[in-house]
Amino acid sequence: MNMKGRIGISDVLLPAFSILYLVGIRTVFHPCGPKEDGSWMTCHWAGQMVTGLAVVLVVLSVVHVITTNTGVKLGLDLGILAVSVYSALIPGKLISLCMMPDMRCHQLMTPGVIICSILVLAAVALDCVLIGRKGSSHAL
Repeated sequence: MNMKGRIGISDVLLPAFSILYLVGIRTVFHPCGPKEDGSWMTCHWAGQMVTGLAVVLVVLSVVHVITTNTGVKLGLDLGILAVSVYSALIPGKLISLCMMPDMRCHQLMTPGVIICSILVLAAVALDCVLIGRKGSSHAL
């Protein structure tokens, strides 16, 4: 909610993009499946980490909607920003992916994670701008 108790555009976009991220990593752009022997490739662990971070983004976004305090909203924005950037760095940068570049983790997971991270970052940037415009006299 924004400062007057109404739901603002960023209060819709942040949870929507965070939920899209979580659902996407579990369905559309999930990492490679298990090997024939039942063991997992390293990209599986990158997907597990990104899934956990997407859950954190959903929780932070929901708390963002519930709170009305501008300072708390800005603090949550900073947390969402950090988690989103960190999650974008997981596949291929912080956790290795499969050796073959034509694997699912390279072709779908990495771009999906980056696109969802950018959407969340755009919503956070919009929220910061809106809070700055509306709440500069009431801020912190």
